[in-house]
Amino acid sequence: MSALMARAVRVVVLTGQVTEQCILYTALDAYIRHFDIRVVRDAVAHIDEELGDAALRMMESNMRVDLVDAEDCLR
Repeated sequence: MSALMARAVRVVVLTGQVTEQCILYTALDAYIRHFDIRVVRDAVAHIDEELGDAALRMMESNMRVDLVDAEDCLR
């Protein structure tokens, strides 16, 4: 993440898999470094649907993550 800071990046957009693990921990890493975070909810995949949904709720409420759709992720 320090390379992002060196380039004055302010917003991190997360997509990929596994929502309840990789996405959640990457969001936490970005959060503690004071990045603004967007998770593209229709561009992440879970292993366990309930855990994936819980992870999205946790990121939104605890890390101030913006949950966005792919068509809106760069606005």
